[in-house]
Amino acid sequence: MKNLFIYSITLIFLGQLHAQDAYHTSLQTMLQTEYSLPEGEWVFSNTESIIYQIATGYGGNYSVQAAADDQSFDRTVKATISRAGSNPWDAGWVISNSNAMRTGDRMLAVFYLRSVGGSGEVNFLVENNTTFAKEVYLQLPVSEEWRWYIIPFSSMANYTVGSCNWGFHLANKAQTIEIGGFTALNYKRAVELSALPSRVNNQFYGGYEEDAAWRSAADDRIDRIRKADVQIQVTNSAGEPVEDAVIELNMIRHQFDFGSAILASRIAGNNAYNRIYENKIRDLDGKRHGFNTVVFENDLKWDGWEEEWLVNKSELQKSVAWLVDNDIKIRGHVLVWPGTPYLPDDIVQNYNDLDYIRNRVCGHIEEIMTYPGIGEAIHDWDVLNEVTLNESLANAFRSSPDYTTGRELYPEIFQKVHEVDSTKGLWLNDYVTMTLGNTAGDELYERLKSYTAELVEASEHIDGIGFQGHIGGFPYGIYDVLGTLDDFYDSFGLKAKITEFDLPSFIDEELAANYLRDFMTAVYSHESTDGFLFWSFWDGQTYMNAGSNLYRNDWSETPAHAAFVDLLFDKWWSEESLATNASGAATARVFKGLYEVSYQCDGTIIRDTINVSEAFNYTLACDNITTNTATTIIDKTINVYPNPSNGLIQIEQDEPQRMRIRLLDMTGKLILAKEVEQTNNTLEIDAAKGIYFLELKTADRVSVQKIIIE
Repeated sequence: MKNLFIYSITLIFLGQLHAQDAYHTSLQTMLQTEYSLPEGEWVFSNTESIIYQIATGYGGNYSVQAAADDQSFDRTVKATISRAGSNPWDAGWVISNSNAMRTGDRMLAVFYLRSVGGSGEVNFLVENNTTFAKEVYLQLPVSEEWRWYIIPFSSMANYTVGSCNWGFHLANKAQTIEIGGFTALNYKRAVELSALPSRVNNQFYGGYEEDAAWRSAADDRIDRIRKADVQIQVTNSAGEPVEDAVIELNMIRHQFDFGSAILASRIAGNNAYNRIYENKIRDLDGKRHGFNTVVFENDLKWDGWEEEWLVNKSELQKSVAWLVDNDIKIRGHVLVWPGTPYLPDDIVQNYNDLDYIRNRVCGHIEEIMTYPGIGEAIHDWDVLNEVTLNESLANAFRSSPDYTTGRELYPEIFQKVHEVDSTKGLWLNDYVTMTLGNTAGDELYERLKSYTAELVEASEHIDGIGFQGHIGGFPYGIYDVLGTLDDFYDSFGLKAKITEFDLPSFIDEELAANYLRDFMTAVYSHESTDGFLFWSFWDGQTYMNAGSNLYRNDWSETPAHAAFVDLLFDKWWSEESLATNASGAATARVFKGLYEVSYQCDGTIIRDTINVSEAFNYTLACDNITTNTATTIIDKTINVYPNPSNGLIQIEQDEPQRMRIRLLDMTGKLILAKEVEQTNNTLEIDAAKGIYFLELKTADRVSVQKIIIE
């Protein structure tokens, strides 16, 4: 192939003779004024005309034309790609550096893009033009409106003149793309990378608009599939209906799994114990509402289990017991990760001994699933992880005359897990759809579908597919999220979970919150899904991708925290104060989950728990039930925090009024009694660790809350 990247010394020389043009002068002035940056060195030229003479287009039709008068740049390149290529790089527009670049240089790329006649997609690149090693490679959605991009990075290698290509791969689809204002600056070591501006337009993910069509449809589906009708019937001892009986119906936790990956070492007093970390797992909003599901990040991986990477078995048992005591479900990750980097060394060393491998796999499954104090507590398992691109086990078994692809081993593994414990949910977990930005028709996406089809056909024990959600810097569009969930559910009828959600550390905090809100809404609205789990929730325990964390390193709350808490414990949370009608019935439509029913009978507050997973009828009988509808059992105008507490509790009410406070232990014994009148009150409790009831009574209200003293 003719070398497209021959550099013209003549053009370089001519470029050096040209005076800096108005576009480059204006850009440089803006960067100096608004960001206090030095002048910097132009990577190509300081004039648009020379840049467009030096640049090369291939695999399509390219023309340089004058820009519209309202643009800051004077020229554009119009690239017309008649058909999609087998690879994005089958068509491209590139320019090589006219000044040397060195390792660690702080670089800033600047350009404008738009598509003509419909949305487009390009890949921006900075690469070694001999080895094609990438400095930057970003997939950019392109709209019909001009968008301005500013992309900072630090060079990872040295480049002589003409050895580093900058530009675009354009063969993602048949499209017409316009490029304007393309240039770049090298600030060398004069500034920190963090001082450079960034503008990547990643806030325009598919479905980001406030009036996007998917939103109302998702809300309708949520109301239909995530809620159920509850009827409470109240009678007296003679069986007669009681009118105006007051009942409180308060949610305790969702039926849907909302959770995060965690480290066992951080909880239950283990070797890296962090009290705040432990408390946040069960209390995200200061009202004792936390995650209802967790998955251990590394502790149950095969090598992590056998080599006891972060905790020993005893510590892991302690953490499991703590989670069980706090009614938090545990997912198991992962029984078999079939790539050699993730398998024990002895399996790799005995790669040609299939009996050895089979016995090791079966032995590991039996050991971990039946291990005392651990195995029985696991709710469901990622039986296989990332099979699409980890095929070491399949390749080993392909050598056997009893196998064709080697993947026939996979249903055998599911069968073994089912035989050991048939009560567990068994899942396939992979990342090649949402994490890599793949959609239907993409090679890896279709490969996962093919492997899933093989497994479903050969095994009746697969319950669901875990879609890892390590979302890239240009978030997976909401329509793509829904389309992927639709496609797999329509194809296989399996349940789905988002198992490893996170966003890159560099992503804007407000964008992270907006995307998290939209992504979770789409997932929660889909009939196939039953869970959403972060891969991390605190910056202090994140080695990468902290963009969606709920807490910064100092435990301050991020905008993502506000978005998450608002959805789970407000928008998707049910608290109802009900009064029965003349027939003694009260009804409500509530989110599915576990509820506490509270009412006053003969002056005593009675509580019961009900699990609302479908339409539910609850009947109670009381001859002297509270019928004063001005009185509530649980007063939502009173805020009590923190909970759990070390003994100091703040009690806040909306307005100053006389309040009687009583603290009782689980047996009903009175521990403390006092009266207050202020809006803000501090209660100091000198009591043993444990669970207590805090009764708060005003002239017309009674509130009773469960609190924990640690």
